[in-house]
Amino acid sequence: MKIKYKKIVSFVWYGGAWIFSAILCSITVFMLGSYYYTGSPTGFFKLVRTFSIVESRYAGEIDKEKLLNGALEGIVAKLSDKHSIYLDGDNYASFANQTSASYAGVGIYLGKNDQGPFVVEVVDDSPAKEAGIQRGDVIIAIDGKPANEMDIEQIAQDIRGPVGSTVTLVLSHKGTEYTKELVRSQIQLKTVGGQLIPGTDIGYIRVAIFSEKTGKEFTDLYQSLRQQGMGKMILDLRNNPGGLVDQAVTVSSNFVPPHSTIVSYVDRSGKETDFTADGTVDRIPMVVLINENTASAAEIVAGAVQDLKIGTIVGVKSYGKGTVQGIYPIDEGNAVKLTVAKYKTANGRFIDGVGIEPDVVVPLQANDTTDKQFEKAYEILNQ
Repeated sequence: MKIKYKKIVSFVWYGGAWIFSAILCSITVFMLGSYYYTGSPTGFFKLVRTFSIVESRYAGEIDKEKLLNGALEGIVAKLSDKHSIYLDGDNYASFANQTSASYAGVGIYLGKNDQGPFVVEVVDDSPAKEAGIQRGDVIIAIDGKPANEMDIEQIAQDIRGPVGSTVTLVLSHKGTEYTKELVRSQIQLKTVGGQLIPGTDIGYIRVAIFSEKTGKEFTDLYQSLRQQGMGKMILDLRNNPGGLVDQAVTVSSNFVPPHSTIVSYVDRSGKETDFTADGTVDRIPMVVLINENTASAAEIVAGAVQDLKIGTIVGVKSYGKGTVQGIYPIDEGNAVKLTVAKYKTANGRFIDGVGIEPDVVVPLQANDTTDKQFEKAYEILNQ
């Protein structure tokens, strides 16, 4: 019995030494990591200590997952960059679907002007269409949160969500406020549409967003219209929030000169990466329509047309989003969207916070009865 006792004590002692060593090693790594990120060996300990105090002292109920997500959101929020955000759960899934041709939502395209966020277009056979929401309606609140305090990205993210879930929108139609509770459904998008204007050789093509299928959709429609006799083109990028840059390059290949650099990325170290379009020698006169909600990849296309002098830009100054974001998964359900570079247009212009100035300025109000920007584009191509 005595021998057994010694063996047990010996085992426990060595086990205790191993556990202590592991803890000591973890603390050392933790301190080194903390020093690397904060310049202080106690930086991360403050975070852990705060969690510990809240967990042991707070009088109410605690949702640990919610606390953790809040802390992670705060880290990214302190960058003071509205395009860098922490994506958790449904927000991650929703963002991942933004560049897909299918997403869970209510079926509206968004814009923003002096009156605030508004409905640019309503998708057919969508919850929004069935609820009677109309083009031009102003969005006042989303689930009780004031919409005018959010940017377009956040508004879109809040309106989207899992299929079958609900979202409550407060809107205004011609000054009359109304409320709609909508059940989200799967929305199938066609990101490109257009036609040959009857009795003319002018084609009209609208690109709503640059998603994973936009390049092919645009090329198919462009070639079809060319076969029908299109000799001039109006490219409508108004209220296009951007999307995938490779799709913007593919779209541009249909009308820019061969081997044209469309955009260049400049990362934090100053390294530049060029994106070049195959291009074509078979080019036609064109006008590009832009407005204050034309952003990101859409500005890349408009900037290329302007810089390469292959068309006329009509409308008002674009949004001015000239930064590039990367998505970095943390685990299966969470990620960080982080600004990793700025981009330059074909001629080397940085447009972040500046935007694209149109060659011909034509303002357009939501209550205008005619599309003056389209009319100006049509006039230019008929000169």
